[in-house]
Amino acid sequence: MLFRRFYDENLAQASYMIACEKTREAIIVDPNSDTAQYVRAAGADRVRIAHVTETHIHADFVSGARALADAAGAVLHLSGEGTGEWVYTDDALRHATVLRDGSRIDVGRIRLRVAHTPGHTPEHLTFFVSDLERGENAVGALTGDFVFVGDVGRPDLLERAAGAKGSMDSSARELFKSVNAFKTEPDHLQLWPGHGAGSACGKSLGSMPQSTLGYEKLFNWAFGEISEEEFVAKVLEDQPAPPRYFAAMKRVNRDGIVPQAPREPIYAGLAELEDALKKGGSVVDTRPAAKFAAGHVPGTLNIPLGKSFLNWSGALLPGDTDFWIITEAESDDAVKRIVDDLAKVGLTRVAGVFRSDVLRNWKSRRGELETVAQTDPQSLQKPSSNGVQIIDVRSPEEWRRGHLPGAIHIPLALLPERIGELDASAPIVMQCQGGGRSSIATSLLQSRGARNVSNLAGGYDAWVAQGYEVESGRTATAGRERKKS
Repeated sequence: MLFRRFYDENLAQASYMIACEKTREAIIVDPNSDTAQYVRAAGADRVRIAHVTETHIHADFVSGARALADAAGAVLHLSGEGTGEWVYTDDALRHATVLRDGSRIDVGRIRLRVAHTPGHTPEHLTFFVSDLERGENAVGALTGDFVFVGDVGRPDLLERAAGAKGSMDSSARELFKSVNAFKTEPDHLQLWPGHGAGSACGKSLGSMPQSTLGYEKLFNWAFGEISEEEFVAKVLEDQPAPPRYFAAMKRVNRDGIVPQAPREPIYAGLAELEDALKKGGSVVDTRPAAKFAAGHVPGTLNIPLGKSFLNWSGALLPGDTDFWIITEAESDDAVKRIVDDLAKVGLTRVAGVFRSDVLRNWKSRRGELETVAQTDPQSLQKPSSNGVQIIDVRSPEEWRRGHLPGAIHIPLALLPERIGELDASAPIVMQCQGGGRSSIATSLLQSRGARNVSNLAGGYDAWVAQGYEVESGRTATAGRERKKS
């Protein structure tokens, strides 16, 4: 058996190629929209992509399953399990071989046994992989978003991201049953999950690329001796706010739509930048936060390139309108990679690209660039800080472990829709764990016209390092009671 793992750091997403070394047939599991990487890998290994499948309808990236199957002339396999609005449409299934619990996919002398493991989504499948040359017992399982290293898939996304009201509790109970059925499998079973640390498809994912069922039974909270009620409460507790692009991705992937290809980068200048801002368009400055804070074009949003770039772009940018990017990337290939990466989360409408020299042109023509004010913990301790709104943009789990006294909790992914809750006439300090997310949040407020806003340098970590008082408790927002430890 030939086994390859593909990992996209920017999506924290894993896909897999498994091939039979005798027949040179291969199957790709959970491909993303960068289908060329799988074709290149198959060519390098001298195998033919004969089958393509996925564990479930993904919410966090554009699926490449249908496009890859079409390009490779492979058989597409999709889950026919589950009921309700959020399973594959009849039209999507008409183009695929339908998989049910107990189905098999034979790839030469490699066999994938299909198990229905609902909870994260109603149609979710797990694939048990056997090398028939060595026996029929499974050596490992491709668990998708069912079991991660140290955690399990979140069951709240259909309700919180896709609007399937009332589905969280029932999905959590399905997940409990799936986990308990999975416990009966042998401890030696290797687990190959669909995501790693940094994914919004769970709250406490480990960074290890794989695990074993025996290890998860020892250290994964979901496999402990826990009642159904306790499981439901814990799995729903403190889940991070889903980025708003998740709903659009679910629809695209459910319906089997092949999204529009990203536009070729079009380089623009100062006149186009002025026009875009005048019309209220979204302009994303992708430079590091420190450079943006030192000087940027007023009205622009800062989302620095890095592992979280796609997540926050999907959360903060509208997917149905044009937007522009400012970049320090020097080569056309580097710019093309940014545009292609954005397409992985459905953001294909990059109307123009500005090189960083547009900042010098702006300054020479329009005057000084705008800066981001930085606040330190000591300043928030002064009497003059009374009346300051401290906005904590971290996850619910981080908030519950400890937060600044009097802070208001608005996770960054929810900030665009909740800006109206803030008092624009009073000073605002944005705060996260170390200052990264709050820098993005500060730039968002500035781009929306806020002037009396600053970033807490060093965030919560810097506050704690000074020995200042903290509170703990459930998520609190403006107008809700906060619990002090």
